[in-house]
Amino acid sequence: MPNAAPRFTLPASFEGWPLVLLIAVYLLVGATGHLPWRGDDLTHLGPIHAILTRGSWLLPELAGEPFHDYPPLYYWVGAILAKALGGWIPVHDAARLASSVFTAAFLYWIGIAAKRLYGAAAFSPAILLGLGSVGLVVHAHETQPMLAQLAGMALCYAGLAHIKDRPVPGGLEAGIGSGLAFLAGGLPGVVLTLPVMLAAPVLCPDCRTRTIFGGTALGLGVATLIGGSWLLGIALTHPGELSMWWQDELVAALPHASHLAELDKLLQLLGWFAWPLWPIAGWGIWRGRQSLTTLPLALPITAALLALAVVATTGNLRPANALPILPPLCLLAALGVASLRRGAANAFDWFGVMAFTFFALLVWLGWSALHFGWPPGLARQVAKMAPDFPGVSLAWGGVIGAIISLALIFLPMLTRRTPVRGATNWALGMTLLWCLAVTLWQPWFAYTKNYQPVASELGAVLARQEQGCIARKGLGDTQRAALDYFADIRTLPYSAASECKMLLTYNTGGNARKIRGEGLMMWERRLGGGRKAEIFRLYRRD
Repeated sequence: MPNAAPRFTLPASFEGWPLVLLIAVYLLVGATGHLPWRGDDLTHLGPIHAILTRGSWLLPELAGEPFHDYPPLYYWVGAILAKALGGWIPVHDAARLASSVFTAAFLYWIGIAAKRLYGAAAFSPAILLGLGSVGLVVHAHETQPMLAQLAGMALCYAGLAHIKDRPVPGGLEAGIGSGLAFLAGGLPGVVLTLPVMLAAPVLCPDCRTRTIFGGTALGLGVATLIGGSWLLGIALTHPGELSMWWQDELVAALPHASHLAELDKLLQLLGWFAWPLWPIAGWGIWRGRQSLTTLPLALPITAALLALAVVATTGNLRPANALPILPPLCLLAALGVASLRRGAANAFDWFGVMAFTFFALLVWLGWSALHFGWPPGLARQVAKMAPDFPGVSLAWGGVIGAIISLALIFLPMLTRRTPVRGATNWALGMTLLWCLAVTLWQPWFAYTKNYQPVASELGAVLARQEQGCIARKGLGDTQRAALDYFADIRTLPYSAASECKMLLTYNTGGNARKIRGEGLMMWERRLGGGRKAEIFRLYRRD
């Protein structure tokens, strides 16, 4: 006889309107009010800008060239928000709110999945643990298509959590989630959802019924319909691009062993990125080890192992690529937090309060070094990264930062003493620490991660030159997206631009030599200093 599914009754936790308010503060503070940051924030604004200016709805483009990194789901939502809100806030701010939408969807559906697997009281702990995860906070506030994939994964898990009791609606939800994960992340979205759909009724002995297999088949059909509709549209309008897209997807999805050669870096990344989810998730698995073949454990464990395999064997070793491990770990952590012993629960709560207090002090210390030159060693390091940072008014930032710091100290004392108090205080601490960092450091980030002055200056130089194409060397997707968005400047690859009279190059501090034999250097712009210095140069070619 199969083991009964574990059910947990949690004491009342941070829920209702306080939970909604906390999520709103977490998602909205820092999501608007600044120019696009260098990196993913600028790169993924490029396809949204292409939709708004050139109507590239079906096939993502970046600076006039096809962009195969992600399918268009996130870019569609960003462009719709930019069109709807562009009259009230800047386009880049409106587009970035797509991250808030998809992060909210991820948190909601992971809460629903936890509720269906472990009982109604697990809804808010799953959300709070997601809010408190270290790896989510920065990416939730940048233009990041991977967040749309997380939302699709969470919806898929929520449907599978329901498939035993309501096979048809559960299979339909799971299929929609898997299809959206594909439209958001491409083949990785399929790899992270379809195997879980196939495995759920097999791993759970109670789920091996004809109706449940029928619901799973329905989900597979819906996922195929959603993904196939987009692929069919590309095949009809851009047949050559479809084959190139598939080639790029297959290369990106093929497993490799390079991460395993850097196992220490991989473990460090996963260790801090998924904190504090993984230790609590591990405890949940241990506590439920007698029920591993029940759906509440088989589903999230299978999903977590699959996500870890994908992160460890595909793509680049970078934080954004580790985001898929969060949804299944949120489920397992929601299971584990319910059964923490009193001493462990108190230690988890105490450690969270101490950790956020410590990092708040570091934020203030860095702010002091930036504006007052103390401590001197840290001030020298900050000055190297932004040697020409202009002074800003300190009054309002300091006052608001002080209020946030007081809240960071006293609000955790007001939360109810329950086994999930630690999860509540982690979510509170992460939210308030992020608010403090945005309040004190946003001017510095805006200066160091801003390409608008470079694009505007380059546009003014090019306006005085004879019109023609511009070749490029060293420019990445981020720089190309910035030049296109801020100054309507588009370049051509060096190998395909032999007739171009102008050449634009980009180098970093460790590789900043001028190019010889390419003509006269007409313009140069440097950002930052030291090894992280960035150098743009424009040449008139002979």
